[in-house]
Formats: sequence, structure tokens, C-alpha cells
Amino acid sequence: MTCCDIVCRREAGRAVVEGVPHEWVWHSPTGFEWGYGGSGPADLALNILLAATGDRDFSAQHHQEFKWRFVAALPDEGGIIRGDDVVEWITRQTADRRPIQ
Repeated sequence: MTCCDIVCRREAGRAVVEGVPHEWVWHSPTGFEWGYGGSGPADLALNILLAATGDRDFSAQHHQEFKWRFVAALPDEGGIIRGDDVVEWITRQTADRRPIQ
């Protein structure tokens, strides 16, 4: 399993996220966000986990915890969620489960 760095930044007041596609809209029809615990950060967390694991069940089950650990903690102006940190976090969550392919 690998994951690239996710770069979150603002351009003209808009949230711009690089490194993860917005494939699954569950909470926020208006897109990704960070820096708080709302629907945009939840969708960002969900899609980061989906991109890293390819596992919709795992992503759905763990995205809220991941959101609070990584996405909500970013400052409003943005930042980087390191791919290595994502993989390490997923590995800890799956230690007692089947390996993620």
C-alpha cells in the first residue's frame, strides 16, 4: 500500500487539494475542506482512505477518526498530510484485520 502526500491550500479563497481524487461524495456536495470537523473534511478523509486502500468498507468505517486525527487538525490556510503518515495510521488500524491490498 502506498499513498502520496496530500497538499491542501487556498487559492482565491477556494479550497484546493492535490494528491487525492474526489471519487466518493458522502457528506459534502460542495467539496473538500479542512481545519474543522464538518462535512467537507469528512469527505476529504473518506477519499484519502479510499485512495490509499481501495476499500470502501474500511474507508467508511474509519474516516471520521482519520478526519479528527489529520484533516481537522490542519490550519485554515492548509498544509500537507504526509502519505507515509497515512499508511502508518492505516497499518495500525488494520493490525488485527486482514491486510489491505
